[in-house]
Amino acid sequence: MRNVRISMKAGTANLIKRYGYGAAALLAIGGCAVAAYLLFFKPQIPECRAVEHLTDNVAGRTIERVLLISLVPDGRRQLTVLLNGRIADGKDRYVVERALVMDYQRQGNNYSLLVKENIKKSQDNVERADLNRRLPEKGQRLHLRIEQIDSRHFLVADNHAPFYVCVAP
Repeated sequence: MRNVRISMKAGTANLIKRYGYGAAALLAIGGCAVAAYLLFFKPQIPECRAVEHLTDNVAGRTIERVLLISLVPDGRRQLTVLLNGRIADGKDRYVVERALVMDYQRQGNNYSLLVKENIKKSQDNVERADLNRRLPEKGQRLHLRIEQIDSRHFLVADNHAPFYVCVAP
């Protein structure tokens, strides 16, 4: 009985010696792959939604804008922003339904975004140039700061003041 136990221990030790380096190498490669994914390929902007309600007084008129803003990371360094809502200028009401495709660069919590495409959906009926200027246009560069408040909430701000609190699903 004792000889059987000794040979079983010796067999286990031989297996560890034989395959130990290979197993350690596989674990190291797996760890490097996970680190590379998190560093280079995982989207860095959070997927979240917010409602923005903004009122401007321009030349005696009141322009009100209510938008549901959805940030959807779209691969590495690309973002799609979905805008749904309305713009009211006095008695005139306009529907906003757009998708903005943006490229971004990150430095800490600061993001530099470039609007590559401004896609108007079928329901969008904003045709006036002065109202379109109140929405991001193709070629426009935006500078935002996104700070995580807690596990589901993110504060989105520009250089001057906070814009909105974005909530992750």
